[in-house]
Amino acid sequence: MNHSVQRVVVGVDGSAGSLVALRRAAAEARRHGAELRPVFIYSSPQGDYIDMLWPPDERTARELAHQARDDLHEACVCGLGGEPDGLRYSEAVVRGQTGPALVSSAAEDGDLLVVGGGSHGAVHHFFTGSVTRYCLRHARGPVLVVPPTGARHREPEQERERAATARRDR
Repeated sequence: MNHSVQRVVVGVDGSAGSLVALRRAAAEARRHGAELRPVFIYSSPQGDYIDMLWPPDERTARELAHQARDDLHEACVCGLGGEPDGLRYSEAVVRGQTGPALVSSAAEDGDLLVVGGGSHGAVHHFFTGSVTRYCLRHARGPVLVVPPTGARHREPEQERERAATARRDR
């Protein structure tokens, strides 16, 4: 098994969190001299499960794939300003469920999977599950989880001080 990063696969859906993950993935690809591979996962408007039971007709499937490519390209332009200079780069669109599709997109030796930490609420996770958790459990290689833009890392001393202040204020 090769332990060096050859390709950085990142899930992109156009959300603010996925654009942060895309920028981090580009930085990782540069750091490792690897290919950057943004992946856009899509399904028909009825959703993943309807797609599995009743796949769209050929014409609708082509239209959905075309729209997904446009959405991915637009997200990459927004997140990176276009194709990054001096970086091997290839976009991919995949129809299916997000977690399994991302894991299969990053299934080769040397792949690093980058996913956004997500900021969906509890109701969303109840019905759809956590893509991040799925990727962490099922990916063959390393997974880098990028926290949402609003998340802040606190040093242990800051966290203890915040907790002490909260206790005093009660």
